[in-house]
Amino acid sequence: MMRKLTAMILALAMLLSVTAAFAEETHEPVTISYYSTQAGVDDETVATLAKFMEQYPWITVNYYPCGDDQLAAWLALYSANTAPTVSLLDCGQILNYSDYLMDLTQAEDPSFFDHVLSGVEFFQKEGSDAIYGIPGSYQGFSLLYNKTIVKKVFGEDFDVDTVNTVDKLVEFLDKIEAEGIPSTVVFSADWALGAHYLGCQLFSEWLGDKATQRKVLADLKDGNYSLIENEHFNNLMDVFDILKERNINKADPLADTQEGDLEMLAHGKVATMFQGDWNWLVLRTFENRDELGIMHLPLTNDPEDARNSMILGSCPKGYAVDTYQNTPEQQAAGVLLAQWLALSPEGEDFMVRLIGSTLPFDNVTAVNENPLAVSTQDYLNKGRILDCSTYLCEGPTDFWLMVGPFMQAYLAGQMDRATLASEIQDYFADLD
Repeated sequence: MMRKLTAMILALAMLLSVTAAFAEETHEPVTISYYSTQAGVDDETVATLAKFMEQYPWITVNYYPCGDDQLAAWLALYSANTAPTVSLLDCGQILNYSDYLMDLTQAEDPSFFDHVLSGVEFFQKEGSDAIYGIPGSYQGFSLLYNKTIVKKVFGEDFDVDTVNTVDKLVEFLDKIEAEGIPSTVVFSADWALGAHYLGCQLFSEWLGDKATQRKVLADLKDGNYSLIENEHFNNLMDVFDILKERNINKADPLADTQEGDLEMLAHGKVATMFQGDWNWLVLRTFENRDELGIMHLPLTNDPEDARNSMILGSCPKGYAVDTYQNTPEQQAAGVLLAQWLALSPEGEDFMVRLIGSTLPFDNVTAVNENPLAVSTQDYLNKGRILDCSTYLCEGPTDFWLMVGPFMQAYLAGQMDRATLASEIQDYFADLD
């Protein structure tokens, strides 16, 4: 019996050695590098890359962590002629430096894009079918809501999907207030009002297709557009007025803080808040919190308008492959790494379990502990995402910085709608 067992072990060892030899014969060793702007998780990133190298033993990956100035650190690697093979970068940076990067539709096997539910539009330039990044994560934003309050007011079986018109939104908020519970808090930060509420919604699919969005942006810059006469702008501000009127901080609307607003939401002191799933980084620090989710924000009274049942989505970062300083062999290995980081169970585990991100893919199996990301994932899986990539990738980069204070003034009752529209138009007219 012992002889048979020994023979089996020897045979297995020979088989493994032959397999290893075959792998070495069919794959020439190659060394590549990876640069990540996912700060604060360097040790975890190195451990994840080690798992990749176990699966692809002919590929060695050197890791370049980001510095405080992430773009400057990345460009410094190019200046030193050590450009990373694969980089996890903001979508705007990928588009700005696309001349250095691979059109991933031209990869040897681009079928990995078949698993992408949404996000490639953030890595495409106007008028081009080229895709320069694989989406790395996804963010959803709309009305965060306290599920515990909703169940208490409407019952266990209530479905927030039924809130698909402005009138139903008003009814929803009024019923909550009838129970003595404040219905919403308006987060007053300039970036929240200027970018998330106004910019991302104003220049989105609500405005029309991408061609329409681009034309409105161009017309505003040329001084040939009247924002106050735009139906969507007025719908958006009508709904903002609904939230503004019910704001728990109405008496002093600019004195709030992000943590304070989120704490009220988490502890059932307010029912809703317009924000995004990234706020879980703050919410998870609260020792006790109610069950939370994301619901859509309707802007019209047409129940047949599918956009009334969608949330906004953005793809902040993506995996890009360098073609400027890396050899074809390194590029091929880089595509393997980028694909693996995005779609493998190990890459998924890193982004979902450690970072708490939503992933825009159809094969996600990791259980996300971020309930807001779970809501985003559900909207993604159902194809109920409003595209705002034109604004985020092609709009003025300082829009929120300059227009956010106008929205704050409007929130505080220091500016009317016509003045707000005029100030936005003047901002565009002053762009170089």
